[in-house]
Amino acid sequence: MQTDTRQKFFAIATLSLLLGACSGDYSGGTATGSNGPGTSGGSFSSVDDFFVKRAQPRLDFCRTCHVPGGVADVDGGDKMMLSSNSAQDLENLRASWERLGGNNPTSRILLMASGQEKPHSGGQPWPVGSAAYVDMSALLQCFENPVGCLDALTDGPVVSEAPLLGSKHAEHLWASYCADKDDAAVLPPDPRTLVQPGANEGKAVFFNAYWENCHVNMAEAEQQAKTCGEYRARRDRGRDFLINELPVAAMTADDFNNSWQKWGMSERPANFDDLYTLRYGLNHAPFDNPYPLPGEDPATTNGGSGQLPLGLRQLKDDQGNWTGEIGTAACFQCHGGQIGATNAGEAITLENVGLGNNNYDVPMNGADASPFAGTPFSTLLPSTDINSLFNIGIKQRGQNNAVGAFEFLITVLDLDSLGLNPDPLKTMVGATGLIDVAHPLAHTQDTPPWWNMGSRPRKFFDAGVSNDSTRIIMAAGPGEFQDLVSFDGKKYRDRIELYDQDLEAFFLSLRSPEYPGAIDTALAEQGAVLFHTKDLWAEPGNAERPKPQGGNGSCASCHGAYSPRYVNDPAYLENPTLEGVAAHISPLDVIDTDHARSDMLTPTLRQRWDTTYWGYTDNVDGWVAPADKDPLTEALDDLLPTELRPLGVCGWEKEVIGYQAPPLYGVWATAPYLHNGSVPTIDAVLDTSKRAPIWQRKLQIEGDIKGFDQRMSVAYDDDALGWKSDALSCSDIPGDPLANCNPVSDEGPSLVQLVQNFLNETLSWSGLINIPDSTPGAIDKRLVYDTRILGNGNGGHAFTDVLTEQERKAIIEYLKTL
Repeated sequence: MQTDTRQKFFAIATLSLLLGACSGDYSGGTATGSNGPGTSGGSFSSVDDFFVKRAQPRLDFCRTCHVPGGVADVDGGDKMMLSSNSAQDLENLRASWERLGGNNPTSRILLMASGQEKPHSGGQPWPVGSAAYVDMSALLQCFENPVGCLDALTDGPVVSEAPLLGSKHAEHLWASYCADKDDAAVLPPDPRTLVQPGANEGKAVFFNAYWENCHVNMAEAEQQAKTCGEYRARRDRGRDFLINELPVAAMTADDFNNSWQKWGMSERPANFDDLYTLRYGLNHAPFDNPYPLPGEDPATTNGGSGQLPLGLRQLKDDQGNWTGEIGTAACFQCHGGQIGATNAGEAITLENVGLGNNNYDVPMNGADASPFAGTPFSTLLPSTDINSLFNIGIKQRGQNNAVGAFEFLITVLDLDSLGLNPDPLKTMVGATGLIDVAHPLAHTQDTPPWWNMGSRPRKFFDAGVSNDSTRIIMAAGPGEFQDLVSFDGKKYRDRIELYDQDLEAFFLSLRSPEYPGAIDTALAEQGAVLFHTKDLWAEPGNAERPKPQGGNGSCASCHGAYSPRYVNDPAYLENPTLEGVAAHISPLDVIDTDHARSDMLTPTLRQRWDTTYWGYTDNVDGWVAPADKDPLTEALDDLLPTELRPLGVCGWEKEVIGYQAPPLYGVWATAPYLHNGSVPTIDAVLDTSKRAPIWQRKLQIEGDIKGFDQRMSVAYDDDALGWKSDALSCSDIPGDPLANCNPVSDEGPSLVQLVQNFLNETLSWSGLINIPDSTPGAIDKRLVYDTRILGNGNGGHAFTDVLTEQERKAIIEYLKTL
């Protein structure tokens, strides 16, 4: 009895590893031309003839994983094993059938591949009643008794299937559709608009982050583009705006050229351009971006012979002449990322721009703009750098505080008009009229790539607002400071309406960069199967873990379907145009990544947002245009309880509180990972045991200038997929040991961190309070990622710990193809 039980256990465990499974008719019915019930055609001359024509093609998919060295080649998994030599398929299949106990009365091979017995990491490639099920059932019956086993079957072809590998690299449907169309061509529906309540219900990919039409009450000119001509015009205006219209005056060329004086140098270095980007974390501009070197006249040198980094741009006058004034292009400072070092000849060419800048150094920019620049007290007073002011509370290189900036705008500007109307109570007085001054200021986040905007119906890490909420794209794009700050806000609103949808169209035109290294195709195909079919919650390790509300429990269930095989499978997507669309909010108890970013958005702020200009209150019941209200009413109505203010059509998400699973196009280029950038590699995302509490990316050091090393050949880990890093102890962190280490526990927060965390967790705007560390060299702690800081936690996404090492490798290899 004990032996029988053990054999049964090994049989079940083995079949749970039938990862590749086999191809079949996903519709569950008889494929056109296949020899299912009711079709006609010639009979088979023998079982061997039937096998070659009808069964063997089904095994090509099985061969993806069930071969020596494949992900199914593990202890017990070799009970179902093929080989790379298809001539051995019949022999190998029969041997596998025998090892698994034959027909009982139905073979476990068939039960697992059809979903009648679970778990099966290869999904259900032979659904009950499908042509594949009928064919394989007949073959396995023939193994037991060949007499008359094919009498009910007739000849016919096996329907070929889409490949496992293939990617559109985030290209939006409009971009591909309009590639060969004239301007009059009518655009197909935006796939994001299809994600409405009930969309994809009962499918393997689960949606709960829904698109809202924010422009439903707006004029026709403000609606989504209707034709390819409109889309292209908006796209081109958006790109031109980012490059030439957005930058605002920040410094003269002389000021820029003399930046080295703040670096403790005695003269301008020969490699000044490279050192500037290294120190401040700005990157190579993929377009001509000139500035005049010392002594050059920009008017006679076509702007100058120097090249500014992305994030800075020399301004032109009304006649189009270069002026020698260097402007700050705010968007590109956080969204102008780069992977690979240009000066090493290995920068990855992006078709446009759009990679989040995980290199941007807010603390160093702020320190060098401080009245105490160059001294240990450079962080004591608020910086004069506008971007540092907007990034309140940021202590580490590579992070930003965009959401904190939104809260700042709501606090300082009028909710309806965007005119100047400062009052901190606006984000603290809720619908009950009670004042909430105790909400966290832990906004640290890692900038996501622009190219995935066309694959997600909602924006921000918590799926806060619909991606049709294009106004907020222009939050940092008002032009000169006087356009942002006025009493009536009209210039600000007008500029937003002029460019917001142009920027969206430009983002929709972007493609993710292709992985530059070699890809193991066979391993990547195994990863494609695992990514789309493996139910992580069917593994014992996740038995007690909260599970998603829907989907098949796979990676694709939350992150979307990408493989052509599954994109065209109606069990996954109700419409193939939903390829790559990720519309899933994972509740906090499921994803369990650092909660501070979510907790910061208090119910008060979430509700208040709905009544603002950003929430599209235009023309709803009770709305009065700002131009039709007297200034006193406009100033006072911001403090009305939420229920007394008109609610917009695009509010902040309130039903599911958590984090939105991002689309994974170009994910190889977007390290570090999780919403706060707390995990340096995909391998560590999939295996929590590989995450260090304190770590540092590889550094590039030129004299006294330090920054993250972006050279692929030195600092990138192709196996783990992300940035190489070193685990540190608290004593390795630059600065005062008392500020870095806990005297009782090396793993716990220091006393200084405990105080700062307490303030940031309990008091609004406490991020303005900075406990300084004046120890020489303490500024370099910005180069260390410390998970003990509130908002920097690296936990969560632990449900992937159940993957085997080989399964992780296969999924990582597959992600390289996206």
